[in-house]
Amino acid sequence: MAANEESAEATRHRQLAKKALYVSGFLSVAQHVVTVQSEVMLIKDLVNGNSAIAAKLLANTLGLVGILGIVVNQIGGKLSDSFGRKPFLMLGPAANIVLGGLVFRNFKNRALVLSLRVLRQILTTFSSSVMLQSALADIMSGPQLGMALSEVGAIVGMGVVTTPMLETFVLQNTSGPKFSYLALSALGFIHTLWNGLMTPETLERAKRKSADAAFTLATLNPFGFLNIFRRGSVALQKMVTITTLQLFLEGKNLSDLVEFWKRDHLKWSVEQSRNFVMLYGALCIAAGAKITPMFLKSLSARSFTSVTNFTNMVGFFLRGSMERTWVFILAMPFLLPGVNGASGTALKALLTDRANAEGFGKGEFSAWSNNLRALAGASATVLFGNYYAWTKTNGMPSGSVFALAAIIGTIMPEVLLRFTRDDELKPSAIEN
Repeated sequence: MAANEESAEATRHRQLAKKALYVSGFLSVAQHVVTVQSEVMLIKDLVNGNSAIAAKLLANTLGLVGILGIVVNQIGGKLSDSFGRKPFLMLGPAANIVLGGLVFRNFKNRALVLSLRVLRQILTTFSSSVMLQSALADIMSGPQLGMALSEVGAIVGMGVVTTPMLETFVLQNTSGPKFSYLALSALGFIHTLWNGLMTPETLERAKRKSADAAFTLATLNPFGFLNIFRRGSVALQKMVTITTLQLFLEGKNLSDLVEFWKRDHLKWSVEQSRNFVMLYGALCIAAGAKITPMFLKSLSARSFTSVTNFTNMVGFFLRGSMERTWVFILAMPFLLPGVNGASGTALKALLTDRANAEGFGKGEFSAWSNNLRALAGASATVLFGNYYAWTKTNGMPSGSVFALAAIIGTIMPEVLLRFTRDDELKPSAIEN
């Protein structure tokens, strides 16, 4: 009886922790989205409305985010295995309180605005993606973790749906996009309070690594993720490569391009862009809550990955095929099952269990995974942004940037998946 009561209490605490982490994830997304239109507007104003230059600046700064983020993810992920997740969950939102205010006060200083964009993106992503995945892996594993990661997709959708209303309200009732950064500061303050008061520590003290282990040269090595390819099994390496290529299609890697496409090619207004983002977010909620879980339950890891690769491929090729609003909208349903990196959901659950079985720490492996994600993001934003600028300068079809994204994010990982054996797609079949 006592054992049953203890098990029920542990389950209750796990559910409460999961819900608190979901709210934390929602607030992180809100801080990403609250400046999605404003940042493009602000940067375009700083370069006198030149879309090609603005696209390069936005792309190259996000590329820098990816490179520098590797260092932060490596050090922070390793330290969190020794000191717990909660302090690092609070880092990003606390920083945004200050960074939002600095942009607001210095919105005409191009160098400072771009530098703060880099710092904000690094810290927000670390405290959300790296720490959220680590914290969930502390309290769940296997299929439970896979379902939780799918539900995080719904949380992302909720943030994408609701936050544009706040940004649009700010843009319509103030004198410029700089005021959206005050909203960013306010969201950072709310998020800091939430994590401080409501989000529990998920890493038990008994499972933490020693402090001495945290302060080693390995902790400071930004290329620690290469251990996946040095010490990991062949199966682990294949799955990591597949999911990393799929992350080229992650929403934040294409959000600036989509804004340029909507404004310069589809000629949408602020309200039309807001409505689209809200509709897209609502569909992301449906995908994360219903469509993706349904696919996960009914399909094998291989089939799920192949199906979502195919649907993403169709959606992206269609998206830029014509400069027509109805074509852009028509592409949306195809993107839903594998939207925003969800195409790798089935493999990510297998990856986490396999990596743990192979002796990698959960926080450490989460950091390495996100370093690869950062590299994918850096490569994607620089490649796509500069390619788009090249098409604008040379009179080439700008919509072909979406086809380029489809080739890298769907066709290449699918080819690698076809060379992966069924026995390699299992968390317990560890190779020597």
